[in-house]
Amino acid sequence: MLNIAISGMASTVLSPFLPIFLNKHLGISVGAVSFLYFVSGLVGTMTVFLVGWLVDRIGRKKVYIFGNAEVAVLPAALAYVKNFVQALPVMTVYGVMDSAARTSQTTIIADQVEEKDRNTAFGVSRIIVNCPWIIGPILGGIILADRSNYGSLFLVSLVIGLASLVIFIVLVPESRRAGLDRPGLPKIEVFRDRELLLLCVASLFTMLFYTQYYSLLPIYAKQVRGLLDWQVAWLFSISGATVVAFQFPTSYWVDKVPKQTGYVLGVVVLAAGISAIALAPSFYWLLLAVAIMTIGENMFFPIAYSLVTQIGPESDRGMYVGALNLFFSLGANISPLLGGTIWQVTGEPNLPWLLSPVYAFISVMLLILFRRNRPKSNSQPLIASKIR
Repeated sequence: MLNIAISGMASTVLSPFLPIFLNKHLGISVGAVSFLYFVSGLVGTMTVFLVGWLVDRIGRKKVYIFGNAEVAVLPAALAYVKNFVQALPVMTVYGVMDSAARTSQTTIIADQVEEKDRNTAFGVSRIIVNCPWIIGPILGGIILADRSNYGSLFLVSLVIGLASLVIFIVLVPESRRAGLDRPGLPKIEVFRDRELLLLCVASLFTMLFYTQYYSLLPIYAKQVRGLLDWQVAWLFSISGATVVAFQFPTSYWVDKVPKQTGYVLGVVVLAAGISAIALAPSFYWLLLAVAIMTIGENMFFPIAYSLVTQIGPESDRGMYVGALNLFFSLGANISPLLGGTIWQVTGEPNLPWLLSPVYAFISVMLLILFRRNRPKSNSQPLIASKIR
């Protein structure tokens, strides 16, 4: 968890301002910035299932070290980027490393706790992940307040990222239990599990509107709402503060309702918050919209990961998590391209946010199918549901 907190600080100092750096500092258009995020996500999507197989094949720790190195590699590379052509390979490599970090981290957490405690464990990890969001964007905004000094921003992010990587290498052992079978080749047949497929596709539609927050919001906030850098930073910091303040109460309450019910509520609240971004009349209402969105996050992500680790057998856990992350990544990578295209084609910057309830409705309908497909006992993988 210490590694998660420190690497999160390295990331949050930089990530809220990366779209602004690409758009304003390098002169890359909104559509081209959206394309960079799309390519990054697409490459991550294409490799995430292979990453899940490697997590089961060679071990969680080795894959996580490769992926977590992103917090040092990205700022070091960005310091030398001057245009779109140079930014493209950097964002491509970043997409691969990010998928490796997320898949292996989720699997490590699932390995270390019992099934009944996983929703809480994933909730705790979200608190740790989001603590840096309270401080990191503000620190980044302070650094950039001095004539938009991106060189200093990259240096600070790099130093913090290297520290987090060293801590993980030294302190964290391999979490995969000895004696588990190691898969010879990636098991594509896991996608024949009907439960897994329904959960994955439902989650994809949620990601289509949710991840606009990270890719389009900084540009939307600057160009459409006219916010200053410190105000953009606060939009991200309030999200981190909301996770820290409300993740435990949210997880405590969600544990008392069926997981699928908590998932649906999470999607609905997420959509309400994202839609409210377009409707907010002032900066303070924008902060409230982000807080509402984040409460939806508090329900959605821990439950989604808890469900997928519940479905998959332990020996194949990495591939099941990789499958879910595959669809997370697909949705996250289509989202900025879709939202940016809608914005540019229609000339209506509020429309990408206002379409959120449409995607949320599809996600909820798929989860209802998932719920009907659940066996009475939730403790075993659903073998009977596999598509023949």
